[in-house]
Amino acid sequence: MKNILFLAAMALLLAACESTQAVKSSPAGAPSASTEKSSGSIPVTMENYNQAVAAKYMGNWDKRGADREIVHLPILVPAGDKAPVVRMNQDSLYSSAIARADENQRIHVRIDEGANVYVSVHILDENSASPAYFVGAGEHSVEVDTEWSFIIFRAGVEDKTDLSNALAAQPLFHVDFASNEGHDYVAPPYDVEQRRALTKKLKAEFLESGQDFVYVGGQDHDVDPLRIARSNAQGWGGMPVEMEVSNIYRNTKQFDGSVCQRVTFEEPDNKYFTSITLYDEVGYMIESARFSINSYEWDRDSDGNVTIHFNCGDDATNNLTSAGQDFNYTVRNYGISPRVVEDAFGGREPTVVEAD
Repeated sequence: MKNILFLAAMALLLAACESTQAVKSSPAGAPSASTEKSSGSIPVTMENYNQAVAAKYMGNWDKRGADREIVHLPILVPAGDKAPVVRMNQDSLYSSAIARADENQRIHVRIDEGANVYVSVHILDENSASPAYFVGAGEHSVEVDTEWSFIIFRAGVEDKTDLSNALAAQPLFHVDFASNEGHDYVAPPYDVEQRRALTKKLKAEFLESGQDFVYVGGQDHDVDPLRIARSNAQGWGGMPVEMEVSNIYRNTKQFDGSVCQRVTFEEPDNKYFTSITLYDEVGYMIESARFSINSYEWDRDSDGNVTIHFNCGDDATNNLTSAGQDFNYTVRNYGISPRVVEDAFGGREPTVVEAD
């Protein structure tokens, strides 16, 4: 049974990433989602980039029928470009859906009681804004700015060798699809080559800027639009800051993957947990023997601090490897602490370890 689930999930992930093939059909049999073709009818500019990137990722999941039912991934997201979205991670099992707002411009979601792991639900709209993020069991009605919304459920993974608790949590996730009846989500046909070119440019600017990810909850905000676009290019799917509820994702610059490096920091004291994941320049998890670690599994130093090594060999404490590739990494803080909001705990400036 596990082998069947694994193969099915891999097929789902690979199909979600296909750019020119499987397309979901409407009940009448006609295509109802655009494919990732080389051109489209809508030019991509800085003014509509956030909408264009949302259409890309929502379209990937729509191909798997996410506007009809919740699509559960029963395996960890694979490294490399097999992942359906950049900046994904192995902190959780993902379940996703696309829902249409009701007559009151609301989306309705629920997580039932009974999970033995971290569970959350995240709402994103067609502008790449995030109007809501909830942790734990509960029923929620969320007002949104756009017709369609993308919903991400997370079931936390404490031990990557045992997914049983996370798998048991997925049936506890629910979305009200009543407003979807008679409607199919159709990803707007943005020009793919223009989107790719602008995404590449914004990703490079993000890494060069050294700025943190920043996300907004809706149309009314005073955040620099360029920072929002760069954040969505490098890591689509974040959320605004809410103490001890939401998450903060902090990224680093690029580092040399050919040398041994390490970083030491105090525990950030997040409410839930913390993780570190290595990425390539494009934003995909690096395919290596160990590219991520979280606070459930890392070893503490004798003084209570944490030291993470990069490319220092299996004998090094908490060693992550980029397999020789240059890399950057993201520190994810779940249920953010005041120290994290103030960026007071560090963890993003490794130093080269000199050979003895």
